Amino acid sequence: MIFELLEDPAYRHVLLNHLPITGLMISFAVLVTGAALRQSALLRVGLVLVALTAGSSGLVEMTGDDAHPAIFDRLDGDGRAWLDYHTELADTWLPVLYANAGLAALALGLGFARPQYLLSAALVVALMTVAGIGTAAWIGEVGGKIKHPEFRLEDPPVLDSPRRLR
Repeated sequence: MIFELLEDPAYRHVLLNHLPITGLMISFAVLVTGAALRQSALLRVGLVLVALTAGSSGLVEMTGDDAHPAIFDRLDGDGRAWLDYHTELADTWLPVLYANAGLAALALGLGFARPQYLLSAALVVALMTVAGIGTAAWIGEVGGKIKHPEFRLEDPPVLDSPRRLR
């Protein structure tokens, strides 16, 4: 049963979409706790979690690219407009998540090379992670409006060049 669901590109996308949002919230909590306790091991775990979960956005993007043409024709007009807006937001703002992953990896390396900078680097990553959480949440919130009219409290934005198929 689960394998049949995973064959559907739209389901795979929704399933993976929760990794960056939930993972970054957990990662942020680990980083803040590590900073408050001044525990290097906890800071390193937090940095690894940020790198992995922010980096998982690449999987979400790939499955979204697969899901877009598969779902577009099954949507009503507003659903299609929300899908186009969701895609535009992802194309525009996913680099924030990729930068968050890269910064975490750099901070981790810096923390091993120069342990005295680990706390400062982790705090910079924690701030960037807040931006990553906001970005992932915004993209996900718009994605929820695609197939669920009950979440549509406003009309979809009008795009200059909607994407029919990718």
